[in-house]
Amino acid sequence: MEIIFEKRMKSHHDVGGILNKYLEKKIVTESDLMEFLNKSPENIPRAIYVHTPYCDKICSFCNLNRKQLQGSLDEYSNFIASEFKKYGKTKYFQERDFEVIFFGGGTPTVYKPNQLEIILKSIQENVSLAPKYEFTFETTLHNLSKEKLDIMMKYGVNRLSVGIQSFSEEGRKFYNRTFTKEETIDKLKKLKEYFKGDVCIDIIYNYPNQKEEDIKEDIKIIKELEISSVSFYSLMIHEGSNLSKDIKNEKVKIIENLEKEKKLHDIFIEELCKDEKYYILELTKIAKKNGDNYQYIKVRNNGGDTFPIGVGAGGNVGNISIFRMNKNLSFFSNISNLHKKFSLLSGLLQFPIIQKNEIKKILDKKEYNYFLDKINEFKEKKLFIENEKSFIFTKDGIFWGNNIGYEIVKYIVEKVFEK
Repeated sequence: MEIIFEKRMKSHHDVGGILNKYLEKKIVTESDLMEFLNKSPENIPRAIYVHTPYCDKICSFCNLNRKQLQGSLDEYSNFIASEFKKYGKTKYFQERDFEVIFFGGGTPTVYKPNQLEIILKSIQENVSLAPKYEFTFETTLHNLSKEKLDIMMKYGVNRLSVGIQSFSEEGRKFYNRTFTKEETIDKLKKLKEYFKGDVCIDIIYNYPNQKEEDIKEDIKIIKELEISSVSFYSLMIHEGSNLSKDIKNEKVKIIENLEKEKKLHDIFIEELCKDEKYYILELTKIAKKNGDNYQYIKVRNNGGDTFPIGVGAGGNVGNISIFRMNKNLSFFSNISNLHKKFSLLSGLLQFPIIQKNEIKKILDKKEYNYFLDKINEFKEKKLFIENEKSFIFTKDGIFWGNNIGYEIVKYIVEKVFEK
């Protein structure tokens, strides 16, 4: 295997560091946000992201904005409901439909049924959804119940994203998952039979001692269950996670092996897509044909708005970036047009096919030539192929996709700022 980059980037979030280095954000206030929200909204795709920073069980690899649940979530569920009521009075909410609502976490199904109903009823009263909307809850299998599913379906939830990570017994033990392989398969079968919507899962590959047979078995199960889509990520060691602490304390040994990581990645793509029932929707997402559409990522990566609600939620509305620190404190900043331009470029580079006309819409002639400089460099390394209308990631390009996106944006930004 040719090593094209010294280290593989496993997330596209590093691009934000480049933009923040050169493009200063101006601090604004909640009054500025409310002034914007009380104007008629633009005709662009829009999502609402709701964050639940609580889990009843912490996965070994996770360092996300969450904490172990202790006590009741009555106060927090009432807070989320009140946020929808507050913002639901604005023109931004009243005058246009939203395409997407996404509940992330944490574990959003950690709420009790009555708490879920309080939140979802407030959404129903304050949010209008587009005819072909997508309404997602991230979840684990162990805290789903028919009662919760009934409430979610009653209020229009039509997509579940289930944190499976691995079906193998060894993998599930490593990730601190709740059920055995057979229990997990059985529960997913029953969930698919009962839930009226898309059931999607996450898979995290490249855990210690994972064998090729393990990932092939995961794929076999995914196909048999007809899962609507799969997010697949290589294991990342996040500072602050239980896994990172175990590594420091020498309870777990992780050996970086790019060749093994690439082999597992390629097997996953090839085996899942070979009968053409599944296709690569985004660099880390494979979807079933006529299955999951993953509108949330399309809104985010195509320059739409993401309105954040809940402690730990972040997003952007127009040219205003928002991050919710706690119930009483949020940070607001103004995003320059240049920042939006290069964020959009970064988003478009997350898809396996990059349409030339879409890139030309956002970059001026000089910037587009800089873009071509890097594309041609990566074409020589067989990371892209080109046709009349598009640039298409090769299998190797998809593996190195986050590095490629980072290098392209970095190159253009530094050329623009003559650095």
